[in-house]
Amino acid sequence: MKIGIRMGILLLALSVSAFADESELAGILERIRQSGAAEFRYQETRTLELAAQPWQGSGYMISGADGSLVKLQLLPRRIIMAIADGQMVYYDPEQQQRQSAPLSYAAGALQQITAFRALLQGRTEELQAAYELNAQRQGQHWKLNLKAKADPAEDAPASIEISGDENERKQQILIRQEDGESARYLLEKTGEGKPLEYSIQRLLQEAMGQ
Repeated sequence: MKIGIRMGILLLALSVSAFADESELAGILERIRQSGAAEFRYQETRTLELAAQPWQGSGYMISGADGSLVKLQLLPRRIIMAIADGQMVYYDPEQQQRQSAPLSYAAGALQQITAFRALLQGRTEELQAAYELNAQRQGQHWKLNLKAKADPAEDAPASIEISGDENERKQQILIRQEDGESARYLLEKTGEGKPLEYSIQRLLQEAMGQ
């Protein structure tokens, strides 16, 4: 009898814990998700296997209500990377390089942008298809860990960690690759609303040479 009671208590505790984890995950995903167009200033630090010093860059990310996402790097030089209409676009005006490909053909480095889009736009099914999700909270601080379910392609994220606190405008994203290289992004929300859609379209047209 006592064994049965103990087993019942254990199963109840496990089910409550699982419910709490799912509730925490849903809460964090909702906190991250943008319901409309939003702009973020970012600072990026990459740790590269063959580089003596970390690489640093900065610029803006703009997420559209229609699913488009633009990463506008301003430093060390201006580059546009974007997702729109099922395509990924890369444009480096200094090197006169312009590339585009279907999302399914995207190179590993550009897959980071698809991960950003999934996070910022609350594409939970897209995230759960590729990653195992684990949410944690301690006081005002929260963290969401994503681990690739399968061996990632070259330069594709093997794991992603996004964290923050009660300041909803600021977040940190750490992306690790299978080879040990990593990229850390400090994001600060700088704008939102329909006027940003014009900025997205203007940058997309520039990137596509239109």
